[in-house]
Formats: sequence, C-alpha cells, structure tokens
Amino acid sequence: MALRVWGSRVLLSVCLCLTALTAAALMAEAAEERPAVGLVLGGGGARGGAHVGVLLALRDLNIPVDYVAGTSMGAVVGALYAVGRTPDEIDHLFRELAWADIFNDYPAHPQRTFRRKQDASGAFLPFEWGWRGRLVMPNGIIAGQKFSFVFRDESLYLGGYQGFDNLVYPFRAVATDLQTGELVAPEQGNLLKVVRASMSIPGVFPPVRWGQRTLVDGYLVRNVPVDVCRRMGAEKIIAVDVEPLPSDADPASFHELLGVTLQKDVIVGRHSVVPVLREADFVIRPELEMNTLEYERADDAIGPGYEAVMAQADALRPLALSPAAYAEHLARHSRPDPGPLRITAIGLRNRTRVSDQAILANIHQEVGRPLDLDRLKGDLLTIYDFGIFSLVDFSLEYTGPREARLTIHADEKYYAPHILNFGATYYGATGNESLLDARLRWTWLELNRFGAELRTESGQYANTIQPWYHDLRYRGDYKTQAMTLRAELGLRIGKWGELRAGLDYGYLHASDRTELPLTEGRGARGGWVAALQWDKLDLAGLPLDGYAGYLRYRGDRSAFGGDRDFDQLEARLLRARTWGRNVIHISVEGGGALNSDLPEHLMFTLGGLDGLTAFAGKQLRGQEYALGRLKWHHKIHGGASPFATSWYLLAQLEAGNAWYRAAGTSLRDLRYTGSVGVVVTTFLGPLTAAYGRSTDGHDTAYITLGFRSRPLARGTQ
Repeated sequence: MALRVWGSRVLLSVCLCLTALTAAALMAEAAEERPAVGLVLGGGGARGGAHVGVLLALRDLNIPVDYVAGTSMGAVVGALYAVGRTPDEIDHLFRELAWADIFNDYPAHPQRTFRRKQDASGAFLPFEWGWRGRLVMPNGIIAGQKFSFVFRDESLYLGGYQGFDNLVYPFRAVATDLQTGELVAPEQGNLLKVVRASMSIPGVFPPVRWGQRTLVDGYLVRNVPVDVCRRMGAEKIIAVDVEPLPSDADPASFHELLGVTLQKDVIVGRHSVVPVLREADFVIRPELEMNTLEYERADDAIGPGYEAVMAQADALRPLALSPAAYAEHLARHSRPDPGPLRITAIGLRNRTRVSDQAILANIHQEVGRPLDLDRLKGDLLTIYDFGIFSLVDFSLEYTGPREARLTIHADEKYYAPHILNFGATYYGATGNESLLDARLRWTWLELNRFGAELRTESGQYANTIQPWYHDLRYRGDYKTQAMTLRAELGLRIGKWGELRAGLDYGYLHASDRTELPLTEGRGARGGWVAALQWDKLDLAGLPLDGYAGYLRYRGDRSAFGGDRDFDQLEARLLRARTWGRNVIHISVEGGGALNSDLPEHLMFTLGGLDGLTAFAGKQLRGQEYALGRLKWHHKIHGGASPFATSWYLLAQLEAGNAWYRAAGTSLRDLRYTGSVGVVVTTFLGPLTAAYGRSTDGHDTAYITLGFRSRPLARGTQ
C-alpha cells in the first residue's frame, strides 16, 4: 500500500513537471513568435538627451528592444544601451556629464604646466592655425581628446571586436564617408571609435579614420537610420526623431551667421529624414524647446522624451510583454559584473616627431595591474598638452580572460610644427581714446628630442604710442619703439610656479610728442631681469577659485648702453572665490623704483579697465604705485557649448594711486573708484561695456572687444 502511494506521488510530480516545462516552452515559443522590435535613435545634438527618456518609458511599458541603430547623439545613447547599460544608469550618467569640460580638450588649468598656463592666459584667440607654405586651419574646432573617457564603460573599448551583433543588443552607428558621401554602418571593430565618427560634426570635430575611409557625422546621409535597423532584422521599428523642424527657428536668428548656418543644416536634414520616417512603424517626436547646441540643457530633454512615448502608450501596447516575460527578456540581455581588467602589456603607435620615450614617460599605468582610467585620462591629457598632437587616444585588445593589452595612439597635427596664434583687441573710452591692437605669435614646436620650442611674438608693445597726462590733463603722445632679446634660465616649481632670471638686451627709440620736456633718445639698453610667478587658479579666463601672483624685478645698467641705472620691483596677488553664480576677485598690487629714477616710458601707470576705471588709460603715472581691487561677476546666462554665449554683470571697487616722485608717496592720497558693467563672452574674446566714477568726480565709459593685451608688468611698456 505504501509503495503504491509513493508511486502515485512520483507520477503526479512528473506530470506537474512536464506541465510546467510545456507551459514554459509555449511561453518561449510565443515570445519567439513576437515581432522583433528595433529602436532607432536619431541625431540632434543636445536634443538627443530625449533618447534617455525614451528608454525609461519603454522600460516602464514593458516593451522589449531587440535591435538598436543610431546616428550622432543617438549613436552615443544607443551604444550605451547596446552594451548593457540600463536606462536608469544612462539617465544618471547624462545628468552628471560636465559638457563644458568635455568640449575642452586640455587638462584642467591646475594640471597644466606653468608654460601652458601662461599660453592660455595670453591675449590670443582660443584657436590656432598652422603653416605649411600657406596658412592652414585645423579640420575641427574640438579634437575630442576627452571623449574616450566620458562614458567609462569597458565594453565600449572591447565589446565590438567580436562584432556589433554580439553585443548585449545588436547595434549599428551610422557615419558618412567624407570622400564618397556614402552611408557607412560598420559591423565590427572599435565601438567607441565608430560612435566618435557618427557624431563628428564637420567643422566642429575632426573626421575619423576607419580603415581606408574618412568618416564624419551620419546626419549628412541618414539622421534617423530606419532602413539600417530594418536590414538588421527588425520587424517593428520605433523611430525617435529629435531633429528640430525648420519652422521651429526664431526668425531673429537669421540676422547672424550661426543662425543661418544652423537653419541651412536643418532644412537639408529634413529632406532626407521625412522619407525614411515613413518606413517606421512608430515615430516618437518629443516636444523640445531647445536648440541642438544647448548641451548644458541636455538632461532637460529627458522628460519630454519620456512623455512623448507615454503619449503613444496605447498604440505601442501591442508590443508590450507581460511583466514576467519582460523580466525574462531583460535577464537574457543583462551583463554580469566582469570585475577588473588587468593590463598585461603597454604598446605605442607613434605617428609624430616626439620620441617614444617622451610619450611613454608620461604613462603611469602599471603592467600587471588593473586598468586605471582616471590615471590614464590624466596621462593622455598631459601628453596632448605638448601642443603638437591632433589626438592622443588608446585602445584595448584582449590577451586572455579579463586581461588586455593597452596601446597608446599618438597622431600629429597636419600643420605641425609651426603654430600660429592671432589676437585682436578693440579698446574705446570717452575722451576720444581708441585703440585697435593686433598680435601674432609664432611657435616652432619640438625643435629637438627634449621638447624645446622657439617662439616669437609681435604686438603693440614693440611699437607703442602712449597718451601722456600731467596733472590729469592730456599733454600729447610719447612714442617708443623697442626690439628686445631675452635670455633666461628657469626653475619650474611643480606645475604651479616658475622662478627665472636672465639678461634683457635690446634697442630703444623714444620720441617726445608732448608739450612737456620728456627724455628722448635712441640706442642700446639692457640689464638683469628676474621673476617668481605662481598660478593655482582653476581657470585661465575668469577663474572661479584659487590664487595667483608674481614678484618681478628689472635692473637696467648703463654698462649695456642705456643712459642711466635704475631698478624696478613689482608684486601682485589675486584670490578668486565663487558662491553659486557669483565670482569674487580680490587683488592687491604695487611697485616701486627702489630709490632710483625710472625713465618716462617705464613709469608705472594706472587708469582704464585694468586699474582705477574712473580714469583714462595711463592717466595716472609715477615712480611708485599701489592698487587694491574688489571685483564681482554675476553670471546671468551661459551655456556649455563651444558656441554658447555667457553674460555677466560686473561691479568693482578700487583704491590706489601712482606717485610721480617717491618722496610724495602716501596712503592718504589714495583715489577711490567704483565701476559697473556687462561682460559677454564671444569667440573673439569678451565684449565689455563699463562705466567708472571716482569720489573726486572723474568718470570714464568703456567698450572693449577681445582679450586685452597687457605688459608683463605695469612698468614694462
């Protein structure tokens, strides 16, 4: 009897198991019979943040995705999803991105060498040209040096070599062959490089070499690649179109070159997109009130992307799975945490004149240790900052389970080693004071294997006409023409400072055009120079935090040909702090002749936007000077795009004076001024409109455009 009962229980258990297996098989069969869903993510710059909201909404509706294709920003989001990043992870990543840093190819200002800090602080445009028998422009404004480190996902570096069909979700990124105009959608290789090509907007990012092809942004041929996804095997396609419509443009923007150029691209793009969208089964078009360049607002597009999908929830519902089936779908498309990747070897593909040793000396990744992306990013940025590289990138290649070879790729700028920088400034003030200053800097990089550079600069300080004031009244002009050679030895103090000393020798011609008896003459002059300089600021242009300063000495001696011996010492200290949108700069500076008698053209000057703004430029002049300033900037508008314009309110308080004779120096004679203004950043440099007034009734209004050029010290003309 017991045996019979036991046998019955066994039989019942077997039947139940068979029933469960049959049901699972039927469910799996039903799942296999559902149409394969393809997700197509179109290009649209910053508006592509909406794709993240689309992924979140499809997840909440239990709609599976089997294939992914994307162009430009759609390729970026699509690649992250294709390698197994969840919608929540991608959402968090996008909200944390520092777009302004991504668009800046150089290391953070504190990490740059002191020489490069000085270059960044110079009065030159933030673009460079080259010379190859003719003037050569770069093939992109932004090299994309930091792009490889933005998303920090190992699968982006390694996953594509087994084929893009073998990613967590089969994937294609669309690019354009710049030579033939053909659509290119690679199926295997360096996934991150393909994505870089797909978003390489011509003129903004440089083209990407892919085998024998030169690739740029896919929006030129297929901004919403529905047909590409269909060929991958998708039966039902959800296409997301985030490109602006021509009718969305503000007609006021047509008065500007950038506005016309962007509108032209939108019109051309729509003609290629509209026919392709007809092939999609579902078209998602989020309502976005932003343009393609507002990257600082990219995460603002996530919500509209989500809402656009939910608005079509009823139409999309036939694609949805049950909660259990959708959970099983996600489980089949999940990726386990692989653990750290160990580097077994480090190689270099060097296509530059820089020695292999100079490059590899800056790579601190250790063989046999896990890949350290933070350190590698810093190392490659340091190498890129040599100035001669078009791009310093890396690749990984599996050498075993959780092991890979790291290869550094260094490419030289096409127009290197001769680099040209241009600068221009317009300075205007009340009282018919006006100046247009043009500057040129030529640098010959990598003269030898030690990285030596040869540099020459020309500008207004080689040929200067100074307005001359006496008793605050304009008395005429004082003209100086100078040619100077300087030989110095220096000691670099970490990356934040420099100590140097040497000989300054040259020719000077001074002519008096005033109604005063000023010194004239021509001939050789020279003497000793020394300087201690430091810079621990966070930014070059408008620092938000940190401090900087200098202590400079000059001592001319008649033994070198001058008409007198004199000494000149000057010091300055700046502190910057930020609270929210408010930036505060506090600075103190001063200089003196050390009981000597300075020639007229080397006296310290105050006045203008660089000190005591109520007075005209160089209206105050003397053997000694002192100045204290409290400056406030408040950001009222700004963006992260390289084309974005930022607006600041400006206010400052100043106290200082210049004393013509050292014996008359007294802090009781300080002059007090205040000024207000507006600063607008442009690609030509800041545009500043300001008004200053002193407590004794002097006032001056200014308008300037460009990075203001100023001498090494107030007394060095």
